[in-house]
Amino acid sequence: MVPIRNAILTLGLILISVALCGTLRKEFQALERAWEQGRINEAASQIASLKPKSDNEKALLQFITACLNPDRESCLFGYQSAIDQYPNTHYGQMSMLYRAKIHILEREHAQAKQLLNRINSAKIPQRFYWLAVCAEQIDDYAATITNAESYLRLEPRGQYSEECQYLITHAYLGQNKTQSAISTLNKLNAQSGYPTDRQYFHYLLGTAYQKAGNWQEALSQFKTGIEISRYSQLAYQMEDRLFELKQSHGSKVNLSFLFPYTDLHIAVEDTQVNQPLPPPVLQNTQPADTPLRSSTKPSSGLYVQTGRFGVEANARSIAYRIRQLKLPAGYYEDKSNKSVPWVSFCGPFANTEEQKSAMAYLKENNIDCFATRY
Repeated sequence: MVPIRNAILTLGLILISVALCGTLRKEFQALERAWEQGRINEAASQIASLKPKSDNEKALLQFITACLNPDRESCLFGYQSAIDQYPNTHYGQMSMLYRAKIHILEREHAQAKQLLNRINSAKIPQRFYWLAVCAEQIDDYAATITNAESYLRLEPRGQYSEECQYLITHAYLGQNKTQSAISTLNKLNAQSGYPTDRQYFHYLLGTAYQKAGNWQEALSQFKTGIEISRYSQLAYQMEDRLFELKQSHGSKVNLSFLFPYTDLHIAVEDTQVNQPLPPPVLQNTQPADTPLRSSTKPSSGLYVQTGRFGVEANARSIAYRIRQLKLPAGYYEDKSNKSVPWVSFCGPFANTEEQKSAMAYLKENNIDCFATRY
């Protein structure tokens, strides 16, 4: 009886696998290949001429059509149709994954988790990563670690493997298990080719050492991270951490590397060198007496956000630097975010061309930024 039971179980697993993977006809394989390789226009042009027969082919068409739809409601409807009609096909389950991602973006964690837990295909290991993301966003540290480790067992060098290590680290820090957090990051660093985001790695490792009370190692990690890119958002966050160390440990913390003195070199003009971008010409100029600190968040218009900081002095410094570049700038306090409330911005701009021109000019001057609209 046991061999018969095992044979029936094996047959059931095979049938599930066949249902999920299925065989696509040649033209549908070409569509799938174009989609996976990022040839979106080619994939879109093929859809109208294809006539699906099997559930796998129908699910593939519905999934890609939903992905191509720019309207949120139509996109969600397309995913849900594939989920309802073809739940046991590969692309029916991919529709569950993609719909869950939208729920995660909208912080609808219960709906996302429900969809992710329905996925049973071995070909979709990334569901464990997104389950870990769901758990982290609601501070469920144990579930974060369990799901991230499940992904790493299946995909030790997968697309989300580094992010899973960071999720595990954050969970350990949330549990005040600082040594486990440090060990996780050191294991990541020991892997060939990792970490790919070295600045974030040093920021997180420095934070773990700081929480563990090892201020010397924290100082070393923050210093290394800042030197990778001095004007990034992470660099300013590490600077905030360094000032916390300075406040706690006084003169033992040497921050002279933040204000380096360099030899004076007078550059000889080289006509072959590319000329820097000129400051953008704006329709509206900022009055000279406009205070750097805005009493409120801008109510409307096109802007460029240039940073979010835990220390007001950093926001004021970056806003002042942008003013020196002849661009309108300021900063305000976002009271809804207690950890990093100070937001610096550049703008407003009359149109998107001005906004893009300002972003290019700021980036040429080593100021990280992104476009936003209030």
